[in-house]
Amino acid sequence: MRSLWMFCVAAVLAVSCGSGSENAAPTTTVASTTTTIAPTTTVASTTTTIAPTTTVAPTTTIAPTTTVAPTTTVPAGPLGEVEILVAPDGGFLASVPSSGLWTMNVAGANWAGPPVYVLICTATDLTILTRTGTSTCDLSNLKVGMPADGAFSLSFDLRVPDDGLCIAAGDQGQVEAGGACISVEIAD
Repeated sequence: MRSLWMFCVAAVLAVSCGSGSENAAPTTTVASTTTTIAPTTTVASTTTTIAPTTTVAPTTTIAPTTTVAPTTTVPAGPLGEVEILVAPDGGFLASVPSSGLWTMNVAGANWAGPPVYVLICTATDLTILTRTGTSTCDLSNLKVGMPADGAFSLSFDLRVPDDGLCIAAGDQGQVEAGGACISVEIAD
């Protein structure tokens, strides 16, 4: 490009100054034509990456609906009350028509003095209760009766299992002890 420019400048000077000859052709002024070339723009090729095709898991079928067993209405409170008598050297038997939550009304009679401890036991009859003593009883669920003139009363809710249960009572020194067992009646 530089040599083209130099050539044009030399030609213009030669023509305008004359070549030294008088017979020369009339001078013609040539306008210099400058062509500006725009810079070359390189366009980056646009590359589009296509994500690989993913396979969608097949639609699962919902498991068939199972039939729900009919619900049994459970009473909000105790099924009823059980009157129990506990006395020293005595055994009392009671029964309930079904297992479940019952209110125990425990009456104590003929006790020498306070306190009398009442325990819930897993023994299911008086023979087992007498033989095992308090080893089948829940010592953490202790009820305390405070007899006046040998009598006391306690009331508490208790869940009676299908096999039944026993309630033991006794003084702290285990000089006086008695019990009561509650069984569940079997309907024919």
